[in-house]
Amino acid sequence: MRRIAAIVACALTSIVAGSASAADLRLKAPPPPPPAFSWTGFYVGLNAGYAIGVDATMQDASFSSPALGMNGLLSGSANSLALTGWVFGGQVGYNWQVSPWFVWGTEADWQWTSQKGKTSSSTPPADLSFFGPGANGFGYALATQQKITDVGTARLRGGTLVHDTLWYVTGGLAWGTIKDSYAFTGSANPLIFPGGLQPGPFLNSAANFSTSKIGWTAGGGVETRLGGGWSAKAEYLYVDLGDVLESFPIAINPAFGAAFINGGMAKVTSNSHVTDNIVRVGLNYKFYN
Repeated sequence: MRRIAAIVACALTSIVAGSASAADLRLKAPPPPPPAFSWTGFYVGLNAGYAIGVDATMQDASFSSPALGMNGLLSGSANSLALTGWVFGGQVGYNWQVSPWFVWGTEADWQWTSQKGKTSSSTPPADLSFFGPGANGFGYALATQQKITDVGTARLRGGTLVHDTLWYVTGGLAWGTIKDSYAFTGSANPLIFPGGLQPGPFLNSAANFSTSKIGWTAGGGVETRLGGGWSAKAEYLYVDLGDVLESFPIAINPAFGAAFINGGMAKVTSNSHVTDNIVRVGLNYKFYN
């Protein structure tokens, strides 16, 4: 009888202990959820894309001397330069997430670009049929090559969060380097102007310029989280670098005598309004606070 009582007591003890353990398991608090991601913080990244610049350019060439007065060699003409090429660079910035739906921040970037374009303007070629009453007997041409070698911006940006994606607008300061190369050529029919009278009153002349300009930019884009501190973005920027005014002298052929060389001056002037359209993708890494 005593053995049966001992067995029953042990069984009851095991049941009670098991029930207590189960109760402990039921009452144990679940682990806390991971902290919500915040866009607030400093980030760095790289970008690459393609750019198309569209420049309105006014160019002309003129000559003046006390004996011959003012003469237009190339009349003012409007040319459109399309500067196309790749861009590659990097950016740094800081974001502030001010609510679950809104982020604003600052960003600065710089990129190298291979953009370049060419244009030319000319008078009619100097052939025998050209020498009629009132004709000057000569032809002139101006070839231009323009490059944008680098572009940088310093911008504000702000936008709305949709899940893990930020849709934003941006704008601010822009700067860039523009390089221009010019080649002026004259021509005269060799049957009428032989030897030293070639290529006419004005000799072939060339010039190169490099100009740094400051302007403005505006655009927009979308940036989405990839996991961890990584995010990817796609962005469009319109850049306006303003006007570039350049002038260089044209050498005068001394074989044409005192009427040309005594007090004579010939020059080319060019005025371009430089704009750019940049489409690029980028990869950012945000450092945790």
